[in-house]
Amino acid sequence: MMTFIGIILGMFGIGIMQLVLATAMPVIVTEIGGDYLYSWVFSSYMLASLLTIPIFSKMADLYGRKKFYLLGMSIFAVGTLYGGLAPTMEHLIVARVLQGLGAGMMTPVSIALISDLFPAEKRGRMIGMFSFVQLLANLISPILGSVITRQLGWHWIFFFTLGMVLTALLLVAMDKSASQQSSQPVSWINIDLLGGSMFGLFCVFLVSFSDSVSNLGQLNLSGILLLIGAIVTGLILVWNESRHNDPIIKLEFFQTKVLRQSIFSSLIAGGIMYGLIMLLPLCNAILKQRGFDVGDSQLLLIFMIGTTLGLLITSSFITKLSSIFPKILWGVSILGAGGMYFAISASNFILFEIITGFLGLTLGGISATLLINSQNAVSNEDRTVLSGLVQLGRYLGAAVGVTVLTGILPDISQINNVNQFLGAFGILIGMYILGLVNQSM
Repeated sequence: MMTFIGIILGMFGIGIMQLVLATAMPVIVTEIGGDYLYSWVFSSYMLASLLTIPIFSKMADLYGRKKFYLLGMSIFAVGTLYGGLAPTMEHLIVARVLQGLGAGMMTPVSIALISDLFPAEKRGRMIGMFSFVQLLANLISPILGSVITRQLGWHWIFFFTLGMVLTALLLVAMDKSASQQSSQPVSWINIDLLGGSMFGLFCVFLVSFSDSVSNLGQLNLSGILLLIGAIVTGLILVWNESRHNDPIIKLEFFQTKVLRQSIFSSLIAGGIMYGLIMLLPLCNAILKQRGFDVGDSQLLLIFMIGTTLGLLITSSFITKLSSIFPKILWGVSILGAGGMYFAISASNFILFEIITGFLGLTLGGISATLLINSQNAVSNEDRTVLSGLVQLGRYLGAAVGVTVLTGILPDISQINNVNQFLGAFGILIGMYILGLVNQSM
């Protein structure tokens, strides 16, 4: 139980970091500058996690899950301390990279560690408790970020998180009864090092290409080179995964319609979710300029409440829902995204709040549907691999979505007109249309 408490406390700290930081980012940029690096505070974290999740989930099986959980927690703690002391945006991004590397080591083994700690009859309840804590982190993070930033300063976001992480580290390290290694260890030959490396390089090239194009509004020489890099690493990745005995990306999944739709939906949904998490605090600037009393965390909180409700409601009634339900969610979300831009243009704050909650509700429903349907479509031994692939898709989509949506916006200090958001909302609508097309294929 000591180890379990440490695990959920550590993952709670990781969970709140993203949303708390999103709430505080406008204040952070005002204090330390670096507007042009705004999106990289989030994209760098996602990219670092993408680099470590595939390889270290295998290495944890080889050398012991607890060891890698503690190593990941330690690296995350160092990054968190560095973030709290960061004097410039460049230093903050380095801190986020360290946090991403640590989180990438911890996240894939957390559920496996809980499964090791408890017998089958208690395992479901404990994993359910773990999931509840994650949802709780989503709900309280916007409020927590606003309160800490206003009352103590944004640095304390990192220091409070550091306290939770160090406590979790101590609890897990002290419990000698926790599993030290997998009962079915894998050999080095089964670790897809080339695939993991190529996947990481592909993600870096793709996100850098997206950042270049969205910032410049055109394709220049550096953008072309980044695109070529993404294509080459992508081809090497596909070649390697098709011949490896235990690839990080199982290409057979893409041959099954339900799985293919779920994987691409996770990519699109990740871009939409984290793109909105970044976009909503920026919308506050326009709404405040128009005289509305908008709290720093208000819109983000409404969105996260909607997302949580969508997850819970859809998960409860998934067996009674028609197969056309995901298409309906994607379709009405297109209208919602367009309505959101109309509401902010018309200075209709109440309508904007309602649509924000509605988009959270539909996105939660989409996430629950793609996860449950994909899990039901594979055998038991493939479910862990599929879950990892869906998580990788969500993170990659988030890194690209945040970069593109914020890249086409002006620096936060120059936001003064709602028309400046037209491109971002246009891309958001395009992503929803892409989701509908994917669900229809």
